[in-house]
Amino acid sequence: MKETRRYHLVILFALLSVGVWLTPVQHMISIGRFQHYAMAVFLFSCGYFVQAGFSWKELSKLARFSYIATGLFFASVAAVFFQNPWLIDRAAVASEEKMQMRTTMLISYMVVSIMLGIVWLKVAYDEAMEKRNKQLEAGGESVDKKSSQSTEVS
Repeated sequence: MKETRRYHLVILFALLSVGVWLTPVQHMISIGRFQHYAMAVFLFSCGYFVQAGFSWKELSKLARFSYIATGLFFASVAAVFFQNPWLIDRAAVASEEKMQMRTTMLISYMVVSIMLGIVWLKVAYDEAMEKRNKQLEAGGESVDKKSSQSTEVS
């Protein structure tokens, strides 16, 4: 559980966003399906901002960047979904220009998500190397203590 302490709020907001996604909001207010998805995705993005705020002191600069960038990424996805309910394939208002814009947005988001994935991999690698170095240092100290104790006894 200690390993996931920096993700608790992201997980909480992810669960809340699933709750929003499963709630039939369209029966309560007049919104489209993609706007409903946007509400859930925006709530999920808030989890990254809140987690970054609470974990700020223990995060490296790259980890801070990754949390904020991921939050901005999902917030922008939510904004696009909310502002463009015509994104659904069967939308009557989907002109050729809008379909071209949809393809451009899809490619752009795919490229950004790959870049974010690379940043997260770098954060995970840095944390693994830091953990490994701490274990090696702790292991080296215990070996040094044992050898110094054995020489004192003799």
